[in-house]
Amino acid sequence: MDLKQGLVCGLTGQRATFEEECPDFKIDEKIKHKELNKVELIRPNKKRAKIAQTFIWIVMLLDIISIYSSYLQYDLLRSLQNNETISEQIIYSNDARQQIIGIIYFIVYIISAVTFIQWFRRAYYNLNVRTKCRFSEGWAAGSWFVPIISLYRPYQIMKEMWLETAKIIKSKSNETFDNSTTILGFWWTLWIISNYIGNYVLKSSFKAETIEDLINSTVADMIMSLLGIPLAIVTVKIIKSYSLKEEKLEELENMVY
Repeated sequence: MDLKQGLVCGLTGQRATFEEECPDFKIDEKIKHKELNKVELIRPNKKRAKIAQTFIWIVMLLDIISIYSSYLQYDLLRSLQNNETISEQIIYSNDARQQIIGIIYFIVYIISAVTFIQWFRRAYYNLNVRTKCRFSEGWAAGSWFVPIISLYRPYQIMKEMWLETAKIIKSKSNETFDNSTTILGFWWTLWIISNYIGNYVLKSSFKAETIEDLINSTVADMIMSLLGIPLAIVTVKIIKSYSLKEEKLEELENMVY
């Protein structure tokens, strides 16, 4: 028997490709117990992923409705700007419609943000259990609300999750997942631009004093809603892709232990 080969089998704690050829193959019980404890600490995240995706789709649907409603308002404002006669009832109906859509959108958006962050934090917690991460799991939630840091830290965490999970899977099975972070960069760019325009819309709507101001605010609102469509699609794709990685990793861990 090759003693060196036997030592490698016994000390690494990894399932070797030559396991059948190695009569001394046996995972060290301390290593096995330690890894088993890690597996027990993993928390389910599939349900959170599905809930987050559902609310993102609802937000996207409301974005589409909002685009149409804002276009109607834009058309109405243009008519007023051209001194066309518009009845007060039409104006009141427009305002009521916009307010109702705005309230519903705000409520659903908040719920969507909460469910996404819950999924995001749980995913980072699980990664922290499996390996040493750059940040604590608290940052996965808190980084979205800290000024300046919110411009880059959530992206850093998502990128770390994306790459490290694929790395762990490869180390356990030699299966390769797409490690390209292009989609993450596209997602974060859309998010930053959308938020910038959203802040403009919010501020301009309170400061609007003329029809021209209202038109500019309405156009910006339509642009923000248009950006919301690809943003929703990309975000759902990222959640789905990462969830597949989590499921694969869980499958590999269950196979071993």
